[in-house]
Amino acid sequence: MIEVLLGEVGRRINDRWLTRALGPALLWLAVAAFAVLPGRGGVFDVPGAALAAADAVDHLRQRIGLALVVGALVVAAAAAAAACAQAAAAAVRLVWLGTWAGPARRLATALTARRRAAAARRLAARGRVVPAVYLPARPTWIGDRIRLADDRVTAQYGLRLGLIWPRLWLLLTPEGRTDVMQARDRLDRAVAGAGWAVLCLALTPWWWPAAALGVTLGAVCWWRARSAAGLFADIVEATVDLRHRGLVAELGFPVEPGRPLSPSTAAAVNDLLHKGASGHGQYDRVGAESEPTWYPSSSVTSDNRERQQPDDEPSPSGSNTTLT
Repeated sequence: MIEVLLGEVGRRINDRWLTRALGPALLWLAVAAFAVLPGRGGVFDVPGAALAAADAVDHLRQRIGLALVVGALVVAAAAAAAACAQAAAAAVRLVWLGTWAGPARRLATALTARRRAAAARRLAARGRVVPAVYLPARPTWIGDRIRLADDRVTAQYGLRLGLIWPRLWLLLTPEGRTDVMQARDRLDRAVAGAGWAVLCLALTPWWWPAAALGVTLGAVCWWRARSAAGLFADIVEATVDLRHRGLVAELGFPVEPGRPLSPSTAAAVNDLLHKGASGHGQYDRVGAESEPTWYPSSSVTSDNRERQQPDDEPSPSGSNTTLT
């Protein structure tokens, strides 16, 4: 599944959580202080709030011990705000990927059916026919674009992206890895910004302009996430297009120059990487009606076509990482 790919790429990105979160957290704390603390004469009384802040700073200059305590509290509050924003971003990621659970699952089913019918009408109007797997299968555009990277690779080459990606990564040049990580990084930044938008919305009961700020920031991050998801999926597909034959050759399978992989070779590669758990040659179909490829369960669940492990099959373990 593409969620396995997201986790594999994300695991290799350097941890910049502190440097990225501290600045936005301090800015959010400033907005929260302006919204909640007294000292301003109106909704937009910035001079009054600035004067109150200046008085507080002058007061702390005369009490070094108190200033140290307040500074420590501010850092602790910033860390707590960053953690809350990270949790909100994780929820936003699930929403944008279209992996809705609980009561929202029924809404997701209805939205998916509506998007699928609209896409079918547009294709019919243009006289075009595409495989059923290419039609919407999730309630959000971002979720479908990420999903399609997996299904399109399977439809074109018969290879399971979640299986080949960790091995393909080892064959990439440093420049190729950088391109993938930068594309994933753009998507993560957009999701993180949406988490701060949620925290801005939380200040609305105390300061109504926070609602406008949160909505604006959320809309910008959503647009950036759409662009980043498309770029990420395109780069992943391009990487597979250019490197999958080299991987197949490295695994010891014959590759004929100028000819696509045969279905039997693709099935054998999948079976080898799955350590025989999939059953060589049994699962050649792709898309909405394909037989399952089983991976360890991811924190980001799959769509309504979620692949299930039958009782008589062994469960592979260990090789694939999850999103979290």
